[in-house]
Amino acid sequence: MRVTNGGHLTYCMNVHPGESWDDVVNAVRTYLPKSKAALSPHHPLGVGLRISNEACESSPGREQELRDALSEVGAYAFTVNAFPFGAFHHTRVKEKVYQPDWSDPARVTYTLNVARLLAALLPEGVSGSISTVPLGYKYGRQETGDRKRDFEEHLLHTAKGLKQIYDTTGKRIHVGLEPEPDCLLETTNETVDFFRHLFQHPEAELLQTYIGVCLDTCHAAMQFEDPAICIKRYLDENILISKIQLSAALEASSSEITPQDLHPFDDGVYFHQITSASGKRWRDLPDWLTHPDFEAGDLRIHCHVPLDWSGNGKIRSTRHTLTEPFWKILNQLPDPHLEIETYTFDILPSEVQRSKTLGQSIIDEYAWVLNHISDLNVEES
Repeated sequence: MRVTNGGHLTYCMNVHPGESWDDVVNAVRTYLPKSKAALSPHHPLGVGLRISNEACESSPGREQELRDALSEVGAYAFTVNAFPFGAFHHTRVKEKVYQPDWSDPARVTYTLNVARLLAALLPEGVSGSISTVPLGYKYGRQETGDRKRDFEEHLLHTAKGLKQIYDTTGKRIHVGLEPEPDCLLETTNETVDFFRHLFQHPEAELLQTYIGVCLDTCHAAMQFEDPAICIKRYLDENILISKIQLSAALEASSSEITPQDLHPFDDGVYFHQITSASGKRWRDLPDWLTHPDFEAGDLRIHCHVPLDWSGNGKIRSTRHTLTEPFWKILNQLPDPHLEIETYTFDILPSEVQRSKTLGQSIIDEYAWVLNHISDLNVEES
């Protein structure tokens, strides 16, 4: 749905299967009608697609099929989650989600293929955004000068490809690197430092136009950062804010919980990194479960939980970091792309799901966001 300052609000369809082209089309036809009827009965509903490389490679010549599906349900696509390249559900994902990273030309090819597809779907006058890996994973590969040059070269190649799409179609699409725990771009400071270096390139204007950041508020909370301050930093540095993902992590005091309290969140599918107020870190939840530290202070656990869920007492949500100043600063963004992202719903403990259907959970998250975002004067709610 649109917000009257020119922006758009949606939820990320990476909560649904999107590995194949049929998955993408079926997800639109199956899951969107209920959300559309409840949330935006009289105006088009914005959609945040998730399209894997396999699905994208199957799309040439079939774009009309997806356009028709969107039209049938009264929806429009304006953003794509192109972070996961391959499988994202019902299998062990963990470190695989970062591959290929931005040192690999395959990441460029995939991203530009997604951009071409998105250009074929975008309504007139609407810009498009694509969220992606924040360069790569910090562990498992040695950082070299060659790899850093590859990052720069491949992002420049992507920017040139996006400009070509704009010159050909009139559709402006930008890419947002999404800082995430244990990635090469993890904190706001790391991200700002990278862009300062990137913008020293002779073609900095091109890079500034098409390459920016996707701020995930769950990931910001994992660094004990204030997302409102993150946005201000990026604006001050003239870094494009391509998209903001509205999401929350788990939070708990290490002195109040036991491994049994957190064990239900160990799904074996995704990385659940842990950071602490004392500065201690664990690469995955099983590391803490095996060797718990009850003196680490407040813990933040990288597990996306629904925004309308406040917690169960011992275990809380970081949604409190989405403060009034955060909602207000969204008004300063030109054409903001806002995306609710809770992709873990089907593997969360039953106490979090609270016997809801996925469709109802999506509607309830929208309601929570719309209640807090009222200053943006949503066009349809």
